[in-house]
Amino acid sequence: MALGSETRATTERMSRARTEEVMREYLAALLGSGPFAIHLASNVTMTLVDVGQVVAGRDAVEQAIVNFHHEAFAAQPEVQTFTAGAGIAFAEIVFVGQHIGDFVGIPATGRDVRVPYVAAYDLADDRITALRLYGPASGLVQQVTASETA
Repeated sequence: MALGSETRATTERMSRARTEEVMREYLAALLGSGPFAIHLASNVTMTLVDVGQVVAGRDAVEQAIVNFHHEAFAAQPEVQTFTAGAGIAFAEIVFVGQHIGDFVGIPATGRDVRVPYVAAYDLADDRITALRLYGPASGLVQQVTASETA
C-alpha cells in the first residue's frame, strides 16, 4: 500500500530519532501524571477505534485522557512494547486500574480492570497530531459490566 502525500510529508518532517524522543517524553509525563498535553498539537485528534468515537482538539483530548486515568478510573497504564518510525509510533499498553467514577454512563463499581490495547500515534513538528486507540473502551465496558464469577 502506498503512503499518501500527507503521510509522507508528516514523516519527512520528523526523524525516527526525534519521534522516539518526543514519544518517550510524552509517555513519561503521561505515566507520571505530569504535563503531558504540551506534547499534543493544538488540532490533535484521539480516536477510540473500537467504538468509533473521535475527540478533537488539545483541551478535549487532554480532558478525555484525564477522565480515563483519574476520574473514571484510578489507573496506572503499563507500556509493554513501544516502537517508533519517522513521524509515527506504536505502543502495546495494559490499562490497569480501578473503576472509581462514571464511565460511559456506568457508575463506579470499584472493580479492578486490566485491559490490553494498542495505541498508534502520528507526529509532526514535535507534537502528537493523532492518537488511535484500539480496544480500551470496549474492553473496559466489558470488565466493569461483567457478571461476577465464582
